[in-house]
Amino acid sequence: MMARLLILVLALLTSSTAAQSQSLIFGTSDPTISIHSNFSGETITLFGNIEPNVDGTMPEGSYNVIFVIRGPVEERVVRRKTRQFGIMLNADHALFTGLPSFYRVLSSGPIEAILDPEIIAERNLTAMAQAELALTETSGNVELFEAELVRLMTNANLFRTDERGVAFLSPTFFTTRVVLPANVPNGIFLAQALVVQDGQIVAERAQRFFVQKSGFERFLGEAAIDQPLLYGLACVALALVTGWLGGVLFRR
Repeated sequence: MMARLLILVLALLTSSTAAQSQSLIFGTSDPTISIHSNFSGETITLFGNIEPNVDGTMPEGSYNVIFVIRGPVEERVVRRKTRQFGIMLNADHALFTGLPSFYRVLSSGPIEAILDPEIIAERNLTAMAQAELALTETSGNVELFEAELVRLMTNANLFRTDERGVAFLSPTFFTTRVVLPANVPNGIFLAQALVVQDGQIVAERAQRFFVQKSGFERFLGEAAIDQPLLYGLACVALALVTGWLGGVLFRR
């Protein structure tokens, strides 16, 4: 009995080592992105290197790499307008919760060609899969609302797939550049690197980076959240002073 148990443990260890035979070094050029008053977007560089096998030998064969970048989750509502009584009114709607506010997939080749379809579905590596996972409730056509959400997020440059976005500078060293638009949300972003060989993921690693407001914009944002009453009173006082000053100037 003990001998069989030992053989089973050794077999599991061997299969686990074969499935994850590579190690990976992965990093980002800018761990923190600051948003200021004239922020118009930012480009960060992600890079990594495929390390030797567990036995110390250099990796053999060719590899592909897929980067997946996710922004902080949010809640979005998509509404469909229809003409009622001669005016356009909201009709059906769909609620999406836990939706990535930013989702980008970059790869060294077409994902369908370098990764098995079962793994693509299991990992939910498409924008449509993110919409399907986040859909909470709807009063209309599910597929229509999911497609419309992806279209709106793509038009806002928040969802995108780049199948030639990863470049190899050597057989094992790879890099990519990710463009963050001016409307990029604040919060913690997760960048994940997947190393693919023969349709299977043989190594992966994740790295976080932060997008946050800086300067006076950050002060206003934190004040609105931490001290909402004082922030509201200050806004009212500022509006009164501005109105009074405008009246004085125009009276002259």
